[in-house]
Amino acid sequence: MQANITTKVFVVFFLLSTCSISLSAQQDSTKSVTFSGSADIFSQYIWRGQDYGHVPSLQPGVSASWKNFTIGAWGAFRIAGPGDDELDFYISKEIGPVSLSVWDYWSYSKTNPSAYFNYSRESTSHLLEGQILLSGGDKLPFNLLGSYFFYGSDPSKSIYLELQFVQPIKRAELMIFTGFQPKGSFYAEKAGFVNLGATFRQPMLFSDNCNFDLLLSLIANPQTKTIFFTIGVSLYK
Repeated sequence: MQANITTKVFVVFFLLSTCSISLSAQQDSTKSVTFSGSADIFSQYIWRGQDYGHVPSLQPGVSASWKNFTIGAWGAFRIAGPGDDELDFYISKEIGPVSLSVWDYWSYSKTNPSAYFNYSRESTSHLLEGQILLSGGDKLPFNLLGSYFFYGSDPSKSIYLELQFVQPIKRAELMIFTGFQPKGSFYAEKAGFVNLGATFRQPMLFSDNCNFDLLLSLIANPQTKTIFFTIGVSLYK
């Protein structure tokens, strides 16, 4: 219980300090290192067609970038509902339209908070993923994501592919996505489409230093025969 309270206090503090982080980022820009922060609240935590049970979910993130390298941390903490909390770290490198990343996903139970440093292949709750994202940029409104679990709690070493179509609508943005699992059993018991849907993002002016967006998502997983509608708000810089 104490760990749960501490987590929520931290997230609330993060929400309040996001703008301060943004101001610090601007001050440090002359040193070629930029910092950014985000704090999201979603009605439900759905990732790649999987329901993680947070109802709702607090999702803070922070990153530091130097030249074309970025390191960052991201979390998902349930306010209510079932499911474990999550804390992830990543490093990425941009090469033109290509972004290469390595992610360390870690889900944990409040009853076993000390298991973070357990990287044993047989018992770890970590998932290490190699990821490549090809962006079409302004000329081509398509992105292609490919990811591979190469170590951790998915012994089937699943592969996930996602095609994204991004369409600006005035100041807003509509993204339509199709996610497919060609190998493994993490997202579904067999190969197939696991993440079909669309996300509508409407920017809202919050201040000169922070951005505030409203997000609506409709997501279906044909393998599990489930469909989700989520709403969220995102505060970021």
